[in-house]
Amino acid sequence: MSLIRCASNQQGYQKAFDSQHSLTQNQCAFTQSCDSTFKIVKQTFVQQGFTIESADLKSGIVKAVRNMQDKENPEISYNIHASADISEVTGAETNISLAASQQTILHRATTTWWHLLWILPIIPTGTEYQTLVIKEGNITEPGFYTDFFNSLKISVTKYDLAVKAAAAKAAEKAEAVRVAAEKAATLKAEAEAKAAGEKAEAERLAAAKAAEKAEAETKAAAAKAEAERIAVEKADAEKLAAEKVATEKLAAEKEAAAIEAVRIADEKAAAAAKVAAKTKKKKRVVSN
Repeated sequence: MSLIRCASNQQGYQKAFDSQHSLTQNQCAFTQSCDSTFKIVKQTFVQQGFTIESADLKSGIVKAVRNMQDKENPEISYNIHASADISEVTGAETNISLAASQQTILHRATTTWWHLLWILPIIPTGTEYQTLVIKEGNITEPGFYTDFFNSLKISVTKYDLAVKAAAAKAAEKAEAVRVAAEKAATLKAEAEAKAAGEKAEAERLAAAKAAEKAEAETKAAAAKAEAERIAVEKADAEKLAAEKVATEKLAAEKEAAAIEAVRIADEKAAAAAKVAAKTKKKKRVVSN
């Protein structure tokens, strides 16, 4: 019988890759990227109470374990091991394959008693705990895998909504930043324009003041030049008048000199005539 049992077991595990013994409904494809799906699978495991044993993004393998209490029998618990393979099929599709095994564990507590005369238990002296694996093997029920993928689809939907919300929030933030930048640019432009206007006004006032100063200086210079011209003309007129007076004085002096010379000449002529008359008279007297 032992030989027959060994032969039967050998025949059983040799059919591990038989299509009749393969798992069903343990694969599902998603349109998310491989990296995103890898994160969502981990989140789904954790949300369902599993502890992540290992997660390798490069190989796409996530291993998780969960200890689950039986709802009807408190002495029964289940140790579930699950492995998920996340593989990129195409650039826009990711395939997930899930395999799981379970151990059904019996937790038994036995109270030890002190026996009277080794027959009647009277006083409890302690408790002994026993843990027994009463069943183990792969989980082949399609419902187990269907539940996993249904939970995964819900997580994918939440992930897509979160991504869209984050994108919308980022867009709102970018829009707010853009509006703030435009407002800042507008305020800066207005400030620069105001400063440029004030500078231009100050330069205009300075130019007007400089023009007024130049005009005043020009008027002063013109007035000075006019005064100098009038002074020169007055000096020239005075010089001409003085020269004219001098000329007239010289002419008068010359005329007076000429008159004096004529007078002297007349006097000399008269004297000469008088002398000649005396001489003639003397001669006439002598001759007489």
